[in-house]
Amino acid sequence: MLLLPQQIQNILAQQAISDALPWAKNDRKIVDDFYRGLIDKICSVTGCLAKVVWNDYGSGYASYIDAWLYKPNDEFSLKSTQSDVECYTGLVVLLSRLSPYYVFMEGEKQWHSRGGSSYLPEFSMLDIFQTTAVNILAAQVQETLHAAGLVRLKKSDISSPMPEDFSVPTNLADGDFTEFDAIFHWED
Repeated sequence: MLLLPQQIQNILAQQAISDALPWAKNDRKIVDDFYRGLIDKICSVTGCLAKVVWNDYGSGYASYIDAWLYKPNDEFSLKSTQSDVECYTGLVVLLSRLSPYYVFMEGEKQWHSRGGSSYLPEFSMLDIFQTTAVNILAAQVQETLHAAGLVRLKKSDISSPMPEDFSVPTNLADGDFTEFDAIFHWED
């Protein structure tokens, strides 16, 4: 197991589990500002664009920031049957608000003048890259995140089942709770 029971308890109580800054401050604005700067740097270094979900969780709470990174070119473009729809695949980076941990997956978004649709992150999507361009972007992004002191968790790192006495108030669980559910959960 990656997490100790006390760390699980802290995460579920929306408390940081890291002594490192910015997480140790337990101040969501400070953490979000840190990630804003980091995402700007990633976009500058890689030439990608970002669509980031900061606070769009209804009346709920997310323990993570959902950053979706893509390039508006043919390598990321998915063909749509409708001419007014833009559809892309991209790199999903879930950034923990309570620790220096993050995960990668691939996800699709599409949008048009009337709205759009998007992936919903799931444990089963971790570390799966079906598009070469997304895999290449992941390697570039990982360098920047690592240099900033963040730690990438892979599926095998956070697949351990949670102790039975813990329940995660999440909309994302697809079976028994794992450490992924504790670190990256969305309450509604």
